[in-house]
Amino acid sequence: WEGNYDIAESHLRDTSSLPSAKQPKLTTIYLTFFSGILAFHRYRQSQAEKDLRLGMDAICKFEFWLKFSPSNFENKLFLLNAEQTSLLDIEEAKKHYEASIKSARDNGRVHEQGLANELMGKTFSTVANKSAYAIECLKKARICYLQWGAMKKAASIREKYGLDMNDI
Repeated sequence: WEGNYDIAESHLRDTSSLPSAKQPKLTTIYLTFFSGILAFHRYRQSQAEKDLRLGMDAICKFEFWLKFSPSNFENKLFLLNAEQTSLLDIEEAKKHYEASIKSARDNGRVHEQGLANELMGKTFSTVANKSAYAIECLKKARICYLQWGAMKKAASIREKYGLDMNDI
């Protein structure tokens, strides 16, 4: 900038208008993502409107961020939508979970593929006649965590849900 404030200000305006300048920082992304997941979980338990609003706020942020980098935000938005939709319509939620899993897989995010499978498994474990499907989702989550190298997480899934030791 060499001391020329007018040129520096012009460059700052130009740079700020670039799509990459509108992308949030990594910590903001994950704080927003997990805050949304947790908010929907708390809402399931308490029916507190503030939790529903927090979850919906996370969805709105991801809808905005998606425009700038679909490969980074699509699977997270699908998963937030799945968690929100699962409050009312389990079959519709299943479509969002599956879309999140596919997007995570297609974009090389095996850990987020595991998370989507895990949350889908947890959701379906509470639905009558869906326990076998829930176990399959949890097995897939465990496989994803193993592929990612999260051995303790994979072991905790196996222990928490009583998955057969002979299962992958």
